[in-house]
Parts: sequence; C-alpha cells; structure tokens
Amino acid sequence: MNSDELRKRLGGISPKSILSGVMVAGFLLSVPVWLSSNTEDKQHLAQSAAKQLVEKNIGLIDIQPEEKEELRKMLKPEDEGRKMDFEQVVWMKDIVQTIKPWVPDETEAEAIARWVYVYGKRFNLSPELILGVIAVESRFDHFAVSNVGAIGLMQVMPFWKDELGSPSDNLLHIETNVRYGCAVLRHYLDRYKTLNRALGAYNGSLGQNKYPNLVFTKMKQFKATETGLVN
Repeated sequence: MNSDELRKRLGGISPKSILSGVMVAGFLLSVPVWLSSNTEDKQHLAQSAAKQLVEKNIGLIDIQPEEKEELRKMLKPEDEGRKMDFEQVVWMKDIVQTIKPWVPDETEAEAIARWVYVYGKRFNLSPELILGVIAVESRFDHFAVSNVGAIGLMQVMPFWKDELGSPSDNLLHIETNVRYGCAVLRHYLDRYKTLNRALGAYNGSLGQNKYPNLVFTKMKQFKATETGLVN
C-alpha cells in the first residue's frame, strides 16, 4: 500500500500527522503520572528514562554474569587507612597543585588525587585519563548533577549502582564516585577494545570523536599520553 492509498483510508489525514498526534497524546498522558508522583518515584522514572537513552545510544547494558561478578569484586571499597607509597605521595602532591584552579580546597583536592591514583591502579587506567574525564564531565565539582541525573565527579548514572553495586551507595562521595566511574570506564574499554570507543560509550556518544578528543586534550594538562593505561 502506497502513501496515497493509506492517506485515503485514514480519511485524508497523513500517517505522519497521526503518529505525531499519538506521541503528543502519550506525553500528555504521562504528565499527570509525573505530577502525582512523589520524589522517589520521579527519580525512578528519570533514571529509567536515562537508562533507556544510554541503551539507545550505545546498546543494551548487557553485562554478562561473569563480568558483573568480577566488576562487583573490583568495586569493593579500598581501605581508607591504606598506607600510601612514595610514588603516590609524590604524584598526589603534583596533581593537587595542577587541579588547584578547579579545586582550591586542598583537603578536597587531596581526596580526589588519592582516589584517582588508587582506582587508576586497580582498574588499570592511567590517573591522567581519569582526571581528563573528570575535567570534561564535571570540572571537578563533586556535587555536580546533570539534567539527566548523572552524578558527581565522573558523572556516573545512578542505575549503575543497581547493575554493579549497592543502591544505597552515595555517588556524591568522592571515593565512591571515582570507584564507580573507573569501573564503568574499564567495562567499556574491555568491551570496545579502544579508548576512543570506550570514552564514546561512557559519554553515550559511541562512534563520535568529539567527547574522546575533549578528554585527550584535558589529559595533556595532566602530563599524559592517549594510551589511558597504567604502564
């Protein structure tokens, strides 16, 4: 059936107009549900929509059971009393000064530097790569929340807590956010094999170069190459 025949059967109304009407009606019907929902329900609806958006852009978040189990093991929080080695102390001192324009509070800067170093080692990601992602995603604002609900330094989507960790984890916490962000980035790097594609997936722009190039540019500020891996 061609478009003219279909239009006749629809009483002269174009199929496109009907489709648009259905979409508008669907939106209008959803508004009362949203308005009548409590805060928790609204957050759930927002996260469901955000997850669908991510899946539309980069495919299903179909982590295999063995992958999920391994990532969950790696997501175990580091002991905050862990003693720092000399290399870490020297690196942190340098980075605290480097990120000072973004993070003037030295205690906060030290916390960011510490966990970037620790989880960079754990997930085999260069600390400079992680810093590059943070600079692009949140400009080092650990209270940042995007309009689609991404949270914290590495702008982690809260649905990852259900996928990999615990729903009660606080993504506004520096250590928690860096730990999750590194786990997600590591997952995409293992899946897509190249840093360019992994960064695109992390940002929800798989196959595009704009976001990876922004991160690579920022990495240079932190004295890094584009390998993104710990030597």
